Amino acid sequence: MLLFLGKNRYTKRILNLDNRILVKGSFIMEHGIVKSIILSDKSVLAYEIFGTGFPFILLHGNGNDRTYFANQIPFFAKQFKVIVVDSRGHGKSTGELSQLSYRLMANDLYELFQAEHLKQAYILGFSDGANVAMAFSASYPNKVTKLVLNAGNYSVSGVKLGVRILTDMQYALVKFLGLFSSHFKKRKHIVHLMVAPTGLSKEMLKKITANTLVIVGKKDIIKIEHSMAIASTIPKATFVLIPNQGHLLAKKLPNVFNEEVLHFLVGGESS
Repeated sequence: MLLFLGKNRYTKRILNLDNRILVKGSFIMEHGIVKSIILSDKSVLAYEIFGTGFPFILLHGNGNDRTYFANQIPFFAKQFKVIVVDSRGHGKSTGELSQLSYRLMANDLYELFQAEHLKQAYILGFSDGANVAMAFSASYPNKVTKLVLNAGNYSVSGVKLGVRILTDMQYALVKFLGLFSSHFKKRKHIVHLMVAPTGLSKEMLKKITANTLVIVGKKDIIKIEHSMAIASTIPKATFVLIPNQGHLLAKKLPNVFNEEVLHFLVGGESS
């Protein structure tokens, strides 16, 4: 079904899973090539490379690390050079600056492109990783040929109210504990990403030139209308809604998620 919203046309589709074989098990992931680079502010950015082919970068969400994509790496490494990144301040990566922002993390990604001599790549971002992917794709549109956004939000208001309240409470607690613990002091900067303004806007999304797949679960913590607004604002976007799934779609239903993303990457739009 084609919808016309404003000046942009995008494809909207709700998957029918009645005839799908739903697999919730795990894929077997072998070790890749573990690498790291020193960023311009002396922070360390850690990442791991699997497979060969066209570069496909995976960006995890808030509080996660690259192992979040354990069910995607072996699947996509059969066809692509999969690069899974520990975002600044997460996993094995460090963060020398006192605050985190999606634009800063997008600049980290640009330094990774330079270090790995990448001219272009596909990018998949989950949650905060999707926000980083949007920031990067808007700032460096010629670097991204295809973009997959799973549960991103360009505005804090795109998160459901109950989740925002719980996140505010979490931030207040972590901020207090950070007065006494270096662990929680570091954690405070990570949680702050979820309560602070994103630094993104619809005007930025309009600068994204890559073919884009916006894929979310119907029960996601991101409002469906917000995800649809992202799809309607990015000039060449496809929106796919997965019924009965929440925020951890890629982890809970990897076979459906992986098939949708792969079809988008190799065949154009998701079908």
